[in-house]
Amino acid sequence: MSRDDEKAPPADPQRQGPQRLADLMRKGMSQARERPSAGLAQFEADWKQREVESQQAKATERARHEAAHAEAWPLHLKRCHAPPEAVEALAGDKVLETAALRAAKHVLHEGLRTLLLSGGTGVGKTVGACHLFRLAVRSETHGGQRLPEWDASAGVYVSWSRLKRASDHEAEDMLLLQRAVQVRVLVVDDVSGPPGEEVGPRQRELLEELVDRRDRPGLVTAYTTRLSVQRRDGGSSDFATHVGARVVSRMSRQGTFHLADCGNRDLRQGATP
Repeated sequence: MSRDDEKAPPADPQRQGPQRLADLMRKGMSQARERPSAGLAQFEADWKQREVESQQAKATERARHEAAHAEAWPLHLKRCHAPPEAVEALAGDKVLETAALRAAKHVLHEGLRTLLLSGGTGVGKTVGACHLFRLAVRSETHGGQRLPEWDASAGVYVSWSRLKRASDHEAEDMLLLQRAVQVRVLVVDDVSGPPGEEVGPRQRELLEELVDRRDRPGLVTAYTTRLSVQRRDGGSSDFATHVGARVVSRMSRQGTFHLADCGNRDLRQGATP
């Protein structure tokens, strides 16, 4: 025995035990990865197969649900009181990609509150505005996943001429005004009049109240007009003159509003968007 051997301290069994156990565990895990047992390999294969089947089932359920929505979409447009021409234009296999439709898609994508569509007759303003009824949905759980389900009571279309009658305090129209204020998606169609004409005091008060009360998160409102929204010689636009500066200011608050001038090409006469 050498002097070095005589001087070497004895091994510490308390330190050697845990270290040895760790080495054995690492070696065992390495061998398991290199040569997995038949049972472990089968368990892993079964687990992967179940995952694939689960994903396929979810995809099938989502496709079925989306197909059901597509089939029911025309009916829900009607329940939102969209006019027949808008139902026909939006329910077909190929929806015409107009400036108004692109504006509505932008509002949905960006989560904005207000859309103002201007332009001549036949440019697709009403159809584009009614596309916003896509947002009239509620979340429902189907097969463990949350899917949108149409809620027609959450959307309503109304012409401005009809809504103005609410200022005359007729019972039916007052109920319409109440719903217009509360509904999640509202389309107010054709807020217009002869150039230079202003909305009457009672109608302007009604419009101001409507704009004010609908300027809240979670509500979306589309207004259409045949009046120009372009300023004239540095002054007010025809639309601003008609409805008043306060309404325009409230509608067009930065970050909540989108304006689209859809031009004057009558698509019903064969013009291209």
